[in-house]
Amino acid sequence: MIKNIVFDFGGVLVEYDFTAYFIKILGSREKGLWFMHNILTYENNDKLDKGDKTFSEYMKEWKQRWPDYAVALDAFDKKNTDIFTGEVPGMKALMKELKSKGYRLLGLSNWSTKVFAVMDKYPEIFSLLDGYLVSHQVHLIKPHKEIYETFCKKFDVKPEECVFIDDKAANIEGAKAIGMRGIVFKSADQLKTDIKAVL
Repeated sequence: MIKNIVFDFGGVLVEYDFTAYFIKILGSREKGLWFMHNILTYENNDKLDKGDKTFSEYMKEWKQRWPDYAVALDAFDKKNTDIFTGEVPGMKALMKELKSKGYRLLGLSNWSTKVFAVMDKYPEIFSLLDGYLVSHQVHLIKPHKEIYETFCKKFDVKPEECVFIDDKAANIEGAKAIGMRGIVFKSADQLKTDIKAVL
């Protein structure tokens, strides 16, 4: 029996567009795409989210390595919330509906310390969560099983009583590996339909 509904943050609760942001900051599509493909790679973003070093330490290292992109890295550091463009349409209403039915709403996200500024920017949707675990807090990242196990211990929940919602299929597979149900998120309407099959 599902008691807990667990949400990823970026791409599920709030929308973002890193590529458009850095194209704008750097003044050309070519530079923006180079930045995304060579600096803000999945591997480097995972480092930020895992938080073995502080965000500032990584920015200092990267500016030394890529001085021509210092402006973009400074913007990423100081104006990070500008990357996030709004709540995902329909999600706040769906979360309120699920909460009214007695489900516990929790968060599990890969994110650096910059997450808190984004949560402050969109307080209405994040305030619907009854608790959350963010990767940098425990130096673990999805889809590795340890973060899901740590999440279950933190909130004293059983995996089989959780359904996890994430926009990345690999993260859903990580949740399923410890016994959670999982739904790959595409839209609030799709989630509303798909979640009926597991609740």
